[in-house]
Amino acid sequence: MDQKLMGFRCKSCGRIMYPKHERCVSCKGMNMEEVELGNQCTLVTYTKLYTLPEGIEMPPLTLGIVDFGGVRAFGQIATDEPKIGMKLRPVWGKLRRLGDKDIYGFRFEPVESG
Repeated sequence: MDQKLMGFRCKSCGRIMYPKHERCVSCKGMNMEEVELGNQCTLVTYTKLYTLPEGIEMPPLTLGIVDFGGVRAFGQIATDEPKIGMKLRPVWGKLRRLGDKDIYGFRFEPVESG
């Protein structure tokens, strides 16, 4: 099954948010609808962690903020050579292991060029 990264659009003012908020951060409306954020985003900023949280196996862990044309998301960046402005895509998969449980979510991988 192909997972899609979803945002939430306020039905009152049209603002798209990620993650979902109880109320719209613009107009305080409470009626939201799910919308797909898309399959491509741009890396805004990143940092590399060398002291890793439990369940992350190989340093460094690169975390970043990506932009889907006005909607930003935070997550793991799956490349050894991140560059501000590079094109990425959200990919569903295993992020870490806690005890005997695998934790899944979205990470951002480079868009293949060519």
